[in-house]
Amino acid sequence: MTEHEENLKDLSAMFALCGLISKNGFYETAAKDAYELASLMMEARKPIEEVGIVAIKKSKYRDWE
Repeated sequence: MTEHEENLKDLSAMFALCGLISKNGFYETAAKDAYELASLMMEARKPIEEVGIVAIKKSKYRDWE
């Protein structure tokens, strides 16, 4: 992970922590949860080539018709 990516992850964790605290109040594992959310955000930023292509399967049930 580059320095830029580490800084971006820290920034993401900070915003996630603010959201967690504003919704749930402070709790013991809030910082750890914020970094887990930041890791998920960093994973979501990766280009499709790095995470693979998600298969889309046609549903046999159509709720929208």
